[in-house]
Amino acid sequence: MNKTNKIYLERSRKCYELKELERLGLTPTLEQRDMILTYVALLLKWNAAAGLISPGDEDHLFLRHFCDSLQPLLLFGFKKNAKILDIGSGGGFPSIPIRIFRPDLAFVLAESNKKKCMFLEQVKADLKFENVDVYSGRVEKLPLSERRFDYVISRGLGTMQKFSQLARPFLAADGHMYTFKTKQFAQELDSITSSKDKDGIKISEIAEYDLGNQIFGLNLVSLELMK
Repeated sequence: MNKTNKIYLERSRKCYELKELERLGLTPTLEQRDMILTYVALLLKWNAAAGLISPGDEDHLFLRHFCDSLQPLLLFGFKKNAKILDIGSGGGFPSIPIRIFRPDLAFVLAESNKKKCMFLEQVKADLKFENVDVYSGRVEKLPLSERRFDYVISRGLGTMQKFSQLARPFLAADGHMYTFKTKQFAQELDSITSSKDKDGIKISEIAEYDLGNQIFGLNLVSLELMK
């Protein structure tokens, strides 16, 4: 390991907070801990060039980004061996943290920014994630496979209506869409509810959560197709 990589790995160790994972009910194995440290080090190393998180978040990225990304796994869950599409994956949130704890899941990370795609490919290679594929381009251009996705997820992709319309063509009939909301979104709820018959999408569950007794009033929304 060269000197530069050692510097970022040391910064990663300082970011890592085992207590926050334990607060979520997770105790990583040594292998998972090494994956987390490698991933965070790559985030720090690539951030200036690829704009993965805001510079002000670097010192708090473990709680605000890594732990936050685990909420779909903890609050709603994923069935075994599920296939997941992550729209606008950016820095790999939420998929990479979830994949570290659920190696049975298969992911397609759709990202239109080429530098971010290069970063995601580096993460895939360094963490040896064979069941993670990176799609470079707009998700609308992603070919529809015979087997649709069990879940479509996104962290920070505009309104729920925008996200659900992008996700719908790729979702299996009994699948779910998960999206994060960090502020009041009553108007978005009204839009989804009022157009559910036209768009064929409804809200199945909303879970409110806090992070580490520091960040409050966050929301994870689960949507599904109308039967």
